[in-house]
Amino acid sequence: MRNILILIFTCLLTGSLSAQTDVKCLNVSLWNPVAIAPYTYDNSLMVSVGLLQSKVNNLYGFSANGFSGITTGKMTGVQVAGFYSRIEGNAKGLTVSGLYNIHKASMSGVEIGGLANMNLVNQHGVQLSGVQNICMFNTDGLQSAALMNITGQMLSGVQVAGGFNVANDMHGAQLSGIVNFTLNNGSGLQLSGFNYATSMRGVQVGVANFARRMKGVQLGLVNYSADSSTLKIGLVSISPKTKIRPVIYYSNLATLNVGFRFMNRISYTILGLGTPYDAPHSTSSGAFFYRLGLYKQIGRLTLSSDAGASFISKFIDTGEKTALSAEGRVNFELALDKQVSVICSGGYSVRKFFSRKTSADIKPIIELGIVLPNLLKSSR
Repeated sequence: MRNILILIFTCLLTGSLSAQTDVKCLNVSLWNPVAIAPYTYDNSLMVSVGLLQSKVNNLYGFSANGFSGITTGKMTGVQVAGFYSRIEGNAKGLTVSGLYNIHKASMSGVEIGGLANMNLVNQHGVQLSGVQNICMFNTDGLQSAALMNITGQMLSGVQVAGGFNVANDMHGAQLSGIVNFTLNNGSGLQLSGFNYATSMRGVQVGVANFARRMKGVQLGLVNYSADSSTLKIGLVSISPKTKIRPVIYYSNLATLNVGFRFMNRISYTILGLGTPYDAPHSTSSGAFFYRLGLYKQIGRLTLSSDAGASFISKFIDTGEKTALSAEGRVNFELALDKQVSVICSGGYSVRKFFSRKTSADIKPIIELGIVLPNLLKSSR
């Protein structure tokens, strides 16, 4: 505030000088052209005050407006408007509006919009809005919005959104609550519920991660990339070379078990269901199981070991309705031909019913089953 008062005072003292130049110090307007100095295509101002609206060609200083502020040329300084701010030339500094800011040329600085910020060329700095930020070309800095951020070409920096982020190319980070899209090449970090990149070098963290070409790490419940060398950590990891094979087996824990085994280069995961659990003591029961392991193939023999867990539910209330079981297994699999294998497993289970106050039950595991052909024929 002190600097603004000094600027106004200086303008008043140098009024005769400004009359001889293209730059005027101070203008007060109601709504253009109702103003001390009505708008012309070549006028420039240091301080512009619009009770409702002000319109200036070039702004070198400060503009405050009750409704809207319009600069048709360059802006170096600060433009504040209650609802709407528009700058058509290159801008450096700060723009603030209650609803939205529009920059038709490049902006270097900070934009704060209650509803939205839109840049039709490049943004260097920070965009903050209550709903959305849009930059049609390159963003170098930060975009942060409650709903979405969009960069039409290169993002060099960070996008933070409650909903989703979109960038054609990205070098930096995308952080959102729902989804991140990098439509072409990306490097850095994607963190969201769902992440997608055509080509990504870095880290994807989310419920589901997808990349056509990936160099780095995917961490999520479901991970997919066409590059089989990508480090995938999650419940299910898939690439075009992944073998998805159904597994059917008998177990002394749950009598009949059906699952799907997702085999990658050295690791695998198995998801499935088994019923009844703990027969014949509980015929109306079942278990959902997940297993994560490593394997080594030696000719027709495959040796593997895995650790996993089962969520157990008894459908008839016996006072012991749900339980959790931690399990470890060693598996021996023999290929009968290129399509079908037999598998036997042994290990231990540690089971704890939620309703019991007693210690957990420890039980050996004995299983025998069959592994059916790969469902993804093209990956063989």
